[in-house]
Amino acid sequence: MRIGIFGGTFNPPHLGHLAAARHAVEELGLDRILFVPSGLPPHKKLPDGSASASERADMTDLAVDSLLLPDCASVSRAELKRPGPSYTVGTLEAIRSENPDAELFLLMGSDMLYDFPRWKLPRK
Repeated sequence: MRIGIFGGTFNPPHLGHLAAARHAVEELGLDRILFVPSGLPPHKKLPDGSASASERADMTDLAVDSLLLPDCASVSRAELKRPGPSYTVGTLEAIRSENPDAELFLLMGSDMLYDFPRWKLPRK
């Protein structure tokens, strides 16, 4: 199984997110793509008046429903359930433990790619 993990604030989710997800599914031959809205993003300050984490997850659900990939796309609320900052390394460890034989692909926006070396345990 090939699983794409697409994390982000999704504040709000938009057509660019959906296009990137569809492209990843097609180009990487993903069996599944998991959108993971961050609860408390450690690397990106949300603007005042932003939607709550729960509202962002609900909006992501609606966006994913419009993606027309119902058999492979879903939204995880794992980071919303954990207290404190949402570190990708913890999310990936949890997904790995649930899918030990899967090949995982971390997907992110270019805004986060440049900051990636400063993430918590980026090599892991």
